Amino acid sequence: MKTIKALIVDDEPLARKIIQSHLAKVPNWTVVASCVNAEEAYEALLKFEVDVLFLDIQMPVITGIDFLKSLKHPPLVIFTTAYNEYALKGYELNVVDYLLKPIIFNRFYQAIEKAQERLTHSKKTEELEFNNTYFFFKYNGKLLKIVFADILYAKAEQEYSYIYTKDDKFLVSIHLKKLQEILPHEEFLRIHRSYIVAKSKIISIAGNSVQVLESITLPIAKNKKSELLNSLNIRNSTK
Repeated sequence: MKTIKALIVDDEPLARKIIQSHLAKVPNWTVVASCVNAEEAYEALLKFEVDVLFLDIQMPVITGIDFLKSLKHPPLVIFTTAYNEYALKGYELNVVDYLLKPIIFNRFYQAIEKAQERLTHSKKTEELEFNNTYFFFKYNGKLLKIVFADILYAKAEQEYSYIYTKDDKFLVSIHLKKLQEILPHEEFLRIHRSYIVAKSKIISIAGNSVQVLESITLPIAKNKKSELLNSLNIRNSTK
């Protein structure tokens, strides 16, 4: 496995030291730079190749969230913060994970594994082969076939997507927007910036969420509610 290059951005010296200490215990990871603010981070991104960015949210002048939004092609991002109210924002920005300070190693390693999983599925989208009922993609060194009819929903993961079936999930190297173009429009609908759902797999709609299977609930964006109801031939009376 190639060395994974990490960039740490945090205005707290102790927080930077803890992350560096944790990374030193993980094989094949290295810290290319440790920055105290967004300005230093911009310079580091120009100077170094960065695979994963450990980014504090509350920083002076430019917050971590604003910094991330300003990047056209950001690396994978793991948010680090002392405030759990930012968890939803991290979810909306499709970061790899959200770590609450003080960061313990076991929780830190879970985030590392998520980043490594995504990095190992870095094949280009052009390698996908698909037709009207299925597509093939490279997964764990082999070509895997997914039939559209087996898909429950798909979830955005930055430049990747998780595809969920009843029994499994797969991380594929395709942006959710591209996946939306591939999937049959009459069978699938993008109900949120982060979710596409198979309309036939929806078993209930309540408020701004849909349920697929008994234990899975997905959010509906406000501007997608009417489109969903219309596509299911339901009169728009559900609030």
